[in-house]
Amino acid sequence: MKNKILILLIASLTLPMISGCSKDWLDLRSVSSVDTDILFESPKNALMAINGMHRRMHHSSGTAAQGGYETWMIWMEMMGENLVYTYSNAQWQSQARWSLHRNIGSSILLYHYRFFYYQIANANRIIKKVDAMTVPDAEIPLLNEIKGQALAYRAFSYHNLVQAWAERYDFAGNNTQPGVILRDSISYDTRGRSSVEDVYKLINDDLDEAILLLGNAKVRNNKSHINLHVAQGLKARVLLTQGKWREAAEVAKMVVDKSGAKLQDDTYTTTTDRMLDAKNTEFLWCKMRNEEQAGSLTTFEAFMTNRNASYNGNTPRAIYNKLYDRISDTDIRKNLWFPKAQDPKSQPRPVYSSGGGKRMVNYMANKFLMSDPTKLCADVPYMRLPEMMLIMAEGYARAGDTQKAVDALYPLAKHRDPKYTKSTKTGKDLIDEVMFQRSIELWGEGFRFLDLKRLNMDLDRGKKVRTELGYSDAPWKAITPSSTKSTMPKNFDPEASNFNMYDSGAVIYEDARFVPAGDKRWQFLFPDNETDLNPEFEQNEL
Repeated sequence: MKNKILILLIASLTLPMISGCSKDWLDLRSVSSVDTDILFESPKNALMAINGMHRRMHHSSGTAAQGGYETWMIWMEMMGENLVYTYSNAQWQSQARWSLHRNIGSSILLYHYRFFYYQIANANRIIKKVDAMTVPDAEIPLLNEIKGQALAYRAFSYHNLVQAWAERYDFAGNNTQPGVILRDSISYDTRGRSSVEDVYKLINDDLDEAILLLGNAKVRNNKSHINLHVAQGLKARVLLTQGKWREAAEVAKMVVDKSGAKLQDDTYTTTTDRMLDAKNTEFLWCKMRNEEQAGSLTTFEAFMTNRNASYNGNTPRAIYNKLYDRISDTDIRKNLWFPKAQDPKSQPRPVYSSGGGKRMVNYMANKFLMSDPTKLCADVPYMRLPEMMLIMAEGYARAGDTQKAVDALYPLAKHRDPKYTKSTKTGKDLIDEVMFQRSIELWGEGFRFLDLKRLNMDLDRGKKVRTELGYSDAPWKAITPSSTKSTMPKNFDPEASNFNMYDSGAVIYEDARFVPAGDKRWQFLFPDNETDLNPEFEQNEL
């Protein structure tokens, strides 16, 4: 009976409660609506509370595109240029158009904003309760592990919030621009936005403490939990966002050298749950298979994989053709995309896990494969070893430490391309090589929009077709696996990008082809629930 009570309390701790009460403007009562003291009678019970936070990472609202962090990852890719949206569909179209993040009444915008604050509120409750516990010395390591994970989750959540909703962190300093609301304790009062600098101070303080607390933690149960190396990986991400190049590289190096993660030979050649299997030795942190979430079209797999019941079957994800063209023919990653998928004579063909009638479009992706579509869900990577290797390379390159940057980049690039030779580039050319490797290695994993914003780069989705020179701008018509008639485009402009080439009526709209760095559209707008119920709140420029 006691175990059943614990399960109910965990559910109350981690699932949102809908209420019209004005104090629920951040839904913080999701963690205070019941007496959760039973969860903190012992460290063993408290561990169940942190498990609730792991589960919330893939919590679904029951509505498409609202599936926790993994749907946030897709959003961050849809707003970049390297992942190309192809055909009209009910989901992700407005994200790719750069319109949904500016729609203050959007339920999807509100969901993701609340998702991160739910994690913050839960972390605050756990930290407070753990700090108040008195336990025997033998149980202190477990208590440290619980608090360390809660601190890491709070830092992770604030880092995502401040990157999206605030202006970018200025490497030159003086980051007094409004960030997001800071809550490092349980509270219900209305507050204004703290500065970006103050938000990053809390993030770094939390991660520093988490790293100390997790240093002597026992082996974690599975890769959905946060351990020392994941906390260090989060720290490396934050330092990179702040332009603290050498520090970012050094922290990432700790993960590369000490985590035990290794590059796996068949990462991109296996057809058995490719990039969706926690057993992959490159995975540092990931969602574990969760059948409760499956089938609701809220999962990463539903929108990014080849499985039969997938939005990806109707609107295949494609790679930016100008990025693809730069990949060496001997690079194993080049086989993850199909530039001539619409030509039924082209071999090999894209893989679908079952069934027919799926669209095939030029440059479509097969990076994420599910071998058994009846399972409906898979393990989704949140952090992989290659990211840390690339942070090392980028950090050293931007810090001017050329040799260390070259040495950091080489193992990954050589592993993916047997013909790769150690780079002799320096300065900007070396940085460009690192960023190219980052673009193809981490394609689809949730980084591109954030990379563009942190580096103050333009969004540039390439040139339009030059119809004035006689090239055709007719949309590319998809085919199905059973088609035998070639529908390959004729007279296509070799300098044009594949943006807006898949659907008549310009499915993405041309005003999202180019967005200059510094444009107000780089900041997400805050949901109207926040601004309506919080008189101290300042909205971003409309």
